[in-house]
Amino acid sequence: MSSPMERMIRERMEVIRSKGRLRTLRAVRRVSPRECVIDGKKLIDFSSNDYMGLSMRPELIRGAVEWTERFGTSCGASRLISGTSGACLELEEKIAAWKGFEGALILSSGYAANVGIVSALAGRGSAVFADKLNHASINTGCLLSQAEFRRYRHSDTGHLEKLLAMSQIPEKLVASDTVFSMDGDLAPLSELFRLSREHGAMLFLDDAHGTGVTGVRGKGLASPENCDVALATFSKAMGAFGGCILCSRELREYFINVCSPFIFSTGMPPSTLGAISAAVDLIQTPEMEEARSHLHALSGIARDAIRSLGFDCGSSETMILPVIIGDATKTLEFSRRLYEKGILALAVRPPTVPDGTSRIRVSLNADHTREDVQRLIDALAEIKKETAE
Repeated sequence: MSSPMERMIRERMEVIRSKGRLRTLRAVRRVSPRECVIDGKKLIDFSSNDYMGLSMRPELIRGAVEWTERFGTSCGASRLISGTSGACLELEEKIAAWKGFEGALILSSGYAANVGIVSALAGRGSAVFADKLNHASINTGCLLSQAEFRRYRHSDTGHLEKLLAMSQIPEKLVASDTVFSMDGDLAPLSELFRLSREHGAMLFLDDAHGTGVTGVRGKGLASPENCDVALATFSKAMGAFGGCILCSRELREYFINVCSPFIFSTGMPPSTLGAISAAVDLIQTPEMEEARSHLHALSGIARDAIRSLGFDCGSSETMILPVIIGDATKTLEFSRRLYEKGILALAVRPPTVPDGTSRIRVSLNADHTREDVQRLIDALAEIKKETAE
């Protein structure tokens, strides 16, 4: 006889299946930043966040091996116990200098960093104002903080201004992505900063999808000139893994003392730190400037072509191109047909995106070619014709 909890789990899974929201795992073998193999079938990969194609670069691989040989396979403890090496501190100084902040603090993931930043800065008696399309990790941090949690309409600074003006709570935090991961559009950064200053709020920017792929030398969209605290990740354009808080020296000391995911997690393995160090060096080179230019140009070509076929790409301005289908089941079928035509571009469904906005998330990287994009466009055109018949 099943327990009430087991019955609840089965009922919830039935609802997930009935709404076309079931998620499954399958083995993917990445051949290169632009190709992968699933079940023996080679595909052009338009699903990865490896925007600059660094995950298989020999420089990062050598960095990972060299740091492993020097420091072993584990930091051995949390960073406040014995898990911080001198090399890690030097790496944080290098990251801070690259990004233009006084201080940097590496954590185990971008998710952990977002949860830690928000829950450390906000608490009972404070208020957080967050964009409705922020990453789920920011929302989790808001809920864990027990602060008053107010969400403003996506990129609607007028709505944000009203919420800030109505609030009687002195301690305010505004939180936003810079590049929105499911829509590929950019936050109104200058307006967010202006409103934060006018209403005595601190501004936190999640620059996960901007780091490495935007800004001078790939340093992203968040800077000390437009926010108080920023997040960078190394698991996307940087080709490695982990998250990083960027802030003033004073705030860095504060996070070391109150940020739970930092305090209670084992430090990053040396192999990952070595890969990050190599990525920070590589991302600033002239070669990467050329690669960024290629990626942005290719993204514009793909975006215009997809829209010319009659698809809705929302307000995308970046290498993230949503092809909005609407219905979750239809979106799954669209993804399956792309797979049959040699394209890996996956269906993104609620609760990751709002109801009625299920989409194929197309993600370009600097290793993609015009021929790759043309294959994608041809496949989308064929599927549109097939489904209309």
